[in-house]
Amino acid sequence: MTVRQSPGVASGIAIVGGKAYRVGQVGSFVRIPQGYHDLYGVVVQMGVSATPDSSSSIDPGERLITIQLVGELVGGEFERGISQYPSIHDEVHIVSEENLARIYDVEGAGQVVIGRLANAEGVEVRIDLNKLVTRHSAVLGSTGSGKSTTVSSLLRAITAPNYQTGQVDFPSSRVLLIDIHGEYSSALGDVSKVFKIGASEQEEELYVPFWALESRDLVDLLLGRLDDRVGSQVSDKILSYKLARSGLQPSLPGLNTLALTADSPVPFSLKRLWFELLEPEIKTWAMT
Repeated sequence: MTVRQSPGVASGIAIVGGKAYRVGQVGSFVRIPQGYHDLYGVVVQMGVSATPDSSSSIDPGERLITIQLVGELVGGEFERGISQYPSIHDEVHIVSEENLARIYDVEGAGQVVIGRLANAEGVEVRIDLNKLVTRHSAVLGSTGSGKSTTVSSLLRAITAPNYQTGQVDFPSSRVLLIDIHGEYSSALGDVSKVFKIGASEQEEELYVPFWALESRDLVDLLLGRLDDRVGSQVSDKILSYKLARSGLQPSLPGLNTLALTADSPVPFSLKRLWFELLEPEIKTWAMT
């Protein structure tokens, strides 16, 4: 929808309740009263680009704004989607911080604060932690746009103490970050343990046990490339060791013996494997 900006706010700034609001800023919300509930939209264009193609009677001095309707406030709660549309000549208002707080649901439970709105510093931006960690999420952007900084802020918001209570909201949270390029140790070192090969004084040495490798990778490391028949025999022997280990008392916690494979991360004796592979090749057989 196209909105004509009032001449009374030609400066682009309106003062409401002692707070300054920018009028027509791209990305900002607007409110359209519709009886007992309000429609909400987001500014997507302004200026010449917002002029409708079919409008030949537009005064060149008029300020036009393009609005994308996104939801409505029903019963004091913001809902996505539109149940009715505005009419021509309906008024369009700026959105106060109180209404922005309803849109962004700052009172919801299980949320973490990740920042504040750029156009309303008094409104916190929160994310639902349960939805973030139980769904696939991606942080996208061009080179240098701040993807790593954003990820660092997200992780710090989960693990840092709440600035109001001084307590960590999710004390049992555990985050495993595979930092391939070594970007996050300086940003998160004070709230994390950093494991690294060739660790410094502030870091801990990273060790990967041989039994955590996949069986084929382990065989390639120990014996080099083998044909499939011989490789399968070695993998079967590794599986037998892991099955024997799983039958000991007490067994490893969380281990499902029915789903055990040669690739399952279960400890076994590498010396025994080496001996049983080598012993038939070097021992003397007595013929009778």
